[in-house]
Amino acid sequence: MKTNSNRLVIDRYLTGLKTASLFYGLASTSALLLNLQFPFSENSDAVSAFQLTLFISASCHFGICYISNAGNYRILLLALISTVLIQGAVMNKINTSDMAQFLATSDQSVGGRVIDLMFWAPTMFLIVSILFFRVKIFLFFVVVYTIVLAINLIPALRTEGIYFAISKADIFFDNNAINRTTFMRSILTFGMVVGVGLAILWQANRHVLAAAEFEKNNAALGKYFSPDVKKEVEKAGLDVSDLEPRTMPIAVLFTDIEGFTKLAEPMRSREVLALLSEYQTLMVSTIFDHRGTVDKFIGDAVMANFGTPQSYGNDAQNAFNCAVSMHKKMQRWNEDRVKKGRPEIRHRVGIHYGDCVVGNVGSEQQLEYTVIGDTVNVASRICDLCKDVDTNFMVSRDLHDRINHSEPSTPLNQQAIRGKRTKIDLVKIYLP
Repeated sequence: MKTNSNRLVIDRYLTGLKTASLFYGLASTSALLLNLQFPFSENSDAVSAFQLTLFISASCHFGICYISNAGNYRILLLALISTVLIQGAVMNKINTSDMAQFLATSDQSVGGRVIDLMFWAPTMFLIVSILFFRVKIFLFFVVVYTIVLAINLIPALRTEGIYFAISKADIFFDNNAINRTTFMRSILTFGMVVGVGLAILWQANRHVLAAAEFEKNNAALGKYFSPDVKKEVEKAGLDVSDLEPRTMPIAVLFTDIEGFTKLAEPMRSREVLALLSEYQTLMVSTIFDHRGTVDKFIGDAVMANFGTPQSYGNDAQNAFNCAVSMHKKMQRWNEDRVKKGRPEIRHRVGIHYGDCVVGNVGSEQQLEYTVIGDTVNVASRICDLCKDVDTNFMVSRDLHDRINHSEPSTPLNQQAIRGKRTKIDLVKIYLP
């Protein structure tokens, strides 16, 4: 049950990694092209180092986007985060060195303007980190960029000559004046990005988990029930995966191919599998047509039940009608097989009606919705007994008394059933 959920979450994370790496790649490429046309500095060494950093980063980002998959997600996620952090550190170092060189050769001071712009890059990087679609990654970048801001901002604010101003004249003419309004707005924007980012990712995570739960239930319903029954189960709000075992009266039907071992001996493995697939497909579609539930396949045998996960009031009749329809479909199938020069296939059907324990059995990792109990064993034995009483279709008296039919029949009273001490009454059904 956890597999579907995990798969959806991983798919989401992988999409986030691809999206983030693609964005970083495009951003680095755009910055590189812009810098080639309009160098950010007169220092050729700084410009060359800046451009080289952008080129290497873009190549790494695009490469990660292209080769990432579920198998290498974790290592490439680490690679992308490392690349982004290294790129930011290197570019910050280049800009800082270039600024220091500028100030060393100039009488200008630009401390106020630097502080005004200090929030821009971390905020933008924080916005982009939402593209990872992971709360933990977003929080990681929140911490990193907060630390980066603190390391750069605190010393700058303590620099002699730096002051807050609201006068436009001071802000315009004095590069050491910090625009107080811009500063407060930057702090507020940074905080809002953190809050909104967490809200977006929390909602996205909640929706993914809800989708995973829906898929889990939908897959379970599709495995066991016909589309019509599945719709009714969904409408009723039943969660098959969480159903507690309970006892309820149902009809259990078994079918198996007559003389399958002998039939399969001269056939190749691929041909045997193809035959079983055709037969099981035919049986399953017929079971679904009559509101039945496919319980399991046992070699060439098919087990189905009628009346789960809820009764339709005529479960015994549905099971009987299903067997009759199976016979008709087998006839048409054999006509096609004969035309293709293949041998006819005959099968046996046994049905019983009674109480069964219905619910999920197995471990947490592998649950199976099934029915167990004496009724299941008796239905299987009735199917096996068909060959001993020369018939291909037989039902218990318990089921026969609950149905209406026009097919010829012969009662067989007090028949011994293998594995059961008490004898039961059976009815042979003759189909044309």
